Amino acid sequence: MKALLDERLSPQITILLRQERHDVCAVAERDDLVGRSDRMILEVASAEDRAVIANNIKDFRPLAAEWLAQGRTHPGLILMPSARTRSRSAIPALADAIASILCAHPDEMRASERWVGPLETGEPNQ
Repeated sequence: MKALLDERLSPQITILLRQERHDVCAVAERDDLVGRSDRMILEVASAEDRAVIANNIKDFRPLAAEWLAQGRTHPGLILMPSARTRSRSAIPALADAIASILCAHPDEMRASERWVGPLETGEPNQ
C-alpha cells in the first residue's frame, strides 16, 4: 500500500519506511503540497491512491466522514493521537508501528482507518 505522511510528522519517518521498501512520500518533500489544507492533502492522496498518515485527527476524521457521507471513498487513514511522543528518539518506533500497519494491509485499507498503537520507545508518552 502507498502512503502520504502529513507535514506535522517528521520526514525522517518516510526515510525509515522507504528503507523497508514501503512506497511512502512526505508532504514536506513535495512543493505542491507544503502548506496546503488537509482537504487538499486528502484529495491528492486519494488521486495517487495513498493512505494518509497523520496525527491531525480532528481534521482528517471529519473529512473522511464527509467523503463517506457523499459516497466517496479514500485510500485510508493511519492515525495517531496528537499527544503521541514525537521526539527524535521516538521516530524509529513510530516508523516501525506504521510499517506494521502497512504490512498488515499490503493492498489497501479503502475508506477505513487504523491507529498506531503504543510505542516501545523507553520514553513516557506525553
